[in-house]
Amino acid sequence: MLVQARGLDKYVAVRTAGVDWLLQQLNDDGSLGDPREGYQFYRAPWTFAAAGHTEAASAVCGWIRENMLTDGGAIGGPYRVFDDAYAYRDSALIVGAQLAQQYDLSHGLMPVLERWQDERSGGSSNDRLADGTMSDGMSIPYSAGPGFAFLATGHLDRARAVYRFLARIYEAQPELPHRFYYVWSRSRQQLVTEFSPDERFWYLVDNQITERQRWTIGGIAAGFLGRLYLAEPRPEYLALARRYQAFSMNSTEGQFKFAQVCKSGWGSSLLYQITGEGQYLAWTRRMGDWFAAGQAPEGFWPTAAGGAETIGAATSRGPVIHNALEFVMHVDHIIGGLSARPAPPATSEGPAQ
Repeated sequence: MLVQARGLDKYVAVRTAGVDWLLQQLNDDGSLGDPREGYQFYRAPWTFAAAGHTEAASAVCGWIRENMLTDGGAIGGPYRVFDDAYAYRDSALIVGAQLAQQYDLSHGLMPVLERWQDERSGGSSNDRLADGTMSDGMSIPYSAGPGFAFLATGHLDRARAVYRFLARIYEAQPELPHRFYYVWSRSRQQLVTEFSPDERFWYLVDNQITERQRWTIGGIAAGFLGRLYLAEPRPEYLALARRYQAFSMNSTEGQFKFAQVCKSGWGSSLLYQITGEGQYLAWTRRMGDWFAAGQAPEGFWPTAAGGAETIGAATSRGPVIHNALEFVMHVDHIIGGLSARPAPPATSEGPAQ
């Protein structure tokens, strides 16, 4: 069988266990966990649809439609709670709704998402401020996220603009190969390199320092660029994807102590699918093994999205659900990337692993 031939048994089992646990958190009305904890389930339709549970994806979309969709075609109301990662959260919902064929949500939410994209740089603002305006900072993760939604709904011109943003922010780096400033200013149209020490997490990654950082930046950028390359195979997309993924793969071993490393398999799995190169195959399997090793027997991941703290028996399920939704999605990307290439030939010592 294909799964055994490609050595995917472990990763399929991880995905299955994760989805099974998430399905246990799904309420009869289509909500996930306690929705009063906030809009932490925005990725649920994507994860459930990718894992083959259309009924769960559609149910969550139905609950969102009834409880969070405003007359102005936006996601809001008392259950929204968080204004951080505003466009990013909606973009993940759009991708999932598109996969579940809930087009009133996927296409219906696009006009709002489009307004969040800066026409000059191609980035998207990180957060909605208290007065309803957009934050000045536009980061790699929170701009690449909308890029996936643009691709999913056929807005290729806007997806190309995200590429230009990623190229611009990479070319502006003053301290590569180890230090990466990942936020662009909407007002000044330049890289943000000055900030207070307590804000460092939100602006800079030093990939040789073992601490909680946005290890996500290389993997999500490479993941988006890989998807864009599949839609339009231009060599500059692939070249930039390689550069972003290299920043991730050349980072300290200490990155594997933190949940933020999760997106690195997103980029490597797509680069393996596209190139077939052994470096990406090895990294993708390493990431798959990392997800497997960190999963609890029940199917969730006990490390919170914040990094080192353990959820365990915490009364709040929101962060655990949020984490599991993302991790299952990434395991599915790994399975997809590894499945897209023929299995390596068997050797005299037995089948390839």
